[in-house]
Amino acid sequence: MKKSLLLVLILVAGLLVMAGCEEEAAEPVDEPDEHAEDITFEIIDRSEDEVVAYVCGDHWHGELPGILEGDNSSLGAFILEDEEEVELDGEHHALGVDYADGADQETVSFDSHGDHVHIIGEQEGITEVVFHLLHNGEVDFETPPIEVKVSP
Repeated sequence: MKKSLLLVLILVAGLLVMAGCEEEAAEPVDEPDEHAEDITFEIIDRSEDEVVAYVCGDHWHGELPGILEGDNSSLGAFILEDEEEVELDGEHHALGVDYADGADQETVSFDSHGDHVHIIGEQEGITEVVFHLLHNGEVDFETPPIEVKVSP
């Protein structure tokens, strides 16, 4: 009898595991950006000279520094593409920034300098931006959106 009970418990546990796997498999899976695996994209707070955020697949780890209204945050980037450092010279390769799709465009503005960008706090609020690796003026890579907070 104990052996039968044990077999029933194993069968039930197996069915529960299989049901969980079927449920996961039923959800659509986004295809990863094939380029994303070949690129390392880190944002550097130039006032502290330290990495504050980096792209990990389709999301960020870390966060951008907060900005005071009327002030700016000077941000650079360290980018590896195919295991080679990308030199942000402002001509051949440059760092860009833009509003994420659907983001509030009144909270911040931008000033690009090729090797770094300034995000300027225009008014209190939160918005999202994306960074670009520009190659001869064209977007070669776009990061996932990341939040920017402007405080009074």
